[in-house]
Amino acid sequence: MPYVTKLFILVSLCCSLLAGPAHAGETTRKSKSKAETTETQFAVGQKFTGTSAWYGLRAYGRRTASGTTFDSSQLTAAHKTLPFGTLVKVTNKQTKKSVVVQITDRGPAPGYIIDISRQAAIDIGMLRQGSASVALEIVSLPRSYASNAARK
Repeated sequence: MPYVTKLFILVSLCCSLLAGPAHAGETTRKSKSKAETTETQFAVGQKFTGTSAWYGLRAYGRRTASGTTFDSSQLTAAHKTLPFGTLVKVTNKQTKKSVVVQITDRGPAPGYIIDISRQAAIDIGMLRQGSASVALEIVSLPRSYASNAARK
């Protein structure tokens, strides 16, 4: 596939992610399933479990969905729905090591709950394996999310 085509697809994808209400500081996210419509709200202390992967080498220096420049040496992560700026504690269930990352990007690939930066993967001992079973806990939500939630 030519470079220009790849670039166009990447830019289109980024623009579609930035256009959604999640990037406008919405306090709830509506998602439609086949049977019903649900709202997802997040709270400090909320926990999730799943599989994590890490990313960094190809994405280094590129813009994230939040508009920041990706740096694989920083403690950052990509999540499908958590608001940008959310701090999440990621614990590798096998090594029991934890790290707190900031959500700055959208992702991960299907089958994963979160993508963490290379540095975060090093800190929790999953760099060599590439993925690991993890527990997530929301440590803090961005101010814009909290102030919008208070208005509702």
